[in-house]
Amino acid sequence: MRVVRLRGTRIAAVLLVATAVAGVASCSGENPQVELSQAAPGSRATPTVTVTVPAWRTVTQTLTATTTMVTATTVPVTPTVTLTLPPRPVATSTTPFSEAAALTSYAALIRDITALDRTGGTGTGAALQFESLARHLTTIETTGAPPGLDPPSWFGRVISLRLFADAASAEALAGSPQAPARFAVIRSEVGVLLAMVNGALRTNLALPPPSPPTPAS
Repeated sequence: MRVVRLRGTRIAAVLLVATAVAGVASCSGENPQVELSQAAPGSRATPTVTVTVPAWRTVTQTLTATTTMVTATTVPVTPTVTLTLPPRPVATSTTPFSEAAALTSYAALIRDITALDRTGGTGTGAALQFESLARHLTTIETTGAPPGLDPPSWFGRVISLRLFADAASAEALAGSPQAPARFAVIRSEVGVLLAMVNGALRTNLALPPPSPPTPAS
């Protein structure tokens, strides 16, 4: 707070007060305080004007600038094939197991998968081979479950594979892109089936490594 004292004639004092008040009012948000005092009797007419000016204020403003950058990104799109396995039926009864007939059917499965490898799982040849695979799986359903395996689980897996082979046959004949993807699932599941047989019968059945499809002539 600053105090300014002005001396002069009565008119000059009033003008000075008005000027000071106007100046202070323009620079400050608060009204200035003005004090007037009367001189003592017998003294010279030198009135004193006291003007109280509020302290100066410093206002600080902070400006924040935000910049948004947009970058174009190219995302390659890859076609996706979605396959849904049918639910595995639960067998209510089993047939007595015939090891000789079962081994013949298991060997037929290996031949079917090997032939499908050459077709790539698509086209008329693949459709016929899927039909052959479905027939051999049907035969396995009639030979009984290998000893030591849970019959409902075994037959559920075999029946599901047969249904899958039937669907793949129709897709391969129609040239659907689902057929090769479905064949990949069938090949994997047949490998699991043969591993279960090996554990039950002490055999060494296995699918050959996948071979590239034979180019069409």
